[in-house]
Amino acid sequence: MTIETFFSARSRKQLVSAIALGTCVALVGCETAGRSAGLGAAVGAGAGAIIGNQSGNATEGALIGAAIGGLAGWGIHKVKARRTRTAEETAQQHQYDPASGFKLALTDGSKVTPLNVKPGASATSVLEYAALGTGANGLPVREQFILKKDGKPVKELYDSTTTRTDGTWQSPIEFALPAQAPAGQYIVAQTVSAAGQSAQKDVTFTVTTATSKSGEPEAVWVMAQN
Repeated sequence: MTIETFFSARSRKQLVSAIALGTCVALVGCETAGRSAGLGAAVGAGAGAIIGNQSGNATEGALIGAAIGGLAGWGIHKVKARRTRTAEETAQQHQYDPASGFKLALTDGSKVTPLNVKPGASATSVLEYAALGTGANGLPVREQFILKKDGKPVKELYDSTTTRTDGTWQSPIEFALPAQAPAGQYIVAQTVSAAGQSAQKDVTFTVTTATSKSGEPEAVWVMAQN
């Protein structure tokens, strides 16, 4: 697969300058969850090298790629987690035998809403999982949310460990996409792990193409297959 870019409504030189500025702001700015800016900019810059090779300008490609995860405008915060089912309800649903020890499993409640998001708008990724056999004091459970595009990580949305007791838990992360976010399909890779067990699920959503005030695309990212 190759990645090409087509820009309208502004010159290529102006767009690259704007991306460079936005990336610098993101790298020195604050995040409200995890090490997002560092991961996003670093991985994005690596992906951008591919773009640069295709366009004949590696520096330009690195700037464009870094902008995917490192550009300014990301707003990320953790929404308060809640237990949606009691220990008894969860054990019954999963046919849990206490003799089997600790059990960790994702449920069908893991999702991203809404499914279609405009650049600059917000979405919520909900991680839902069952924890059983945690003991009287519970167990530390690690929750991770990684945003991906075209199979590549571009943003760490959240990574934290919290003590959980038995039951079914919903852990939502709300995030706002930058106004310059490229259109296309995105994945939030959700991972939950504890006591040597781990479960992972990819949930998808789509970002629509950004438009300028004139109605013309600011930047259209075209994905092409060889």
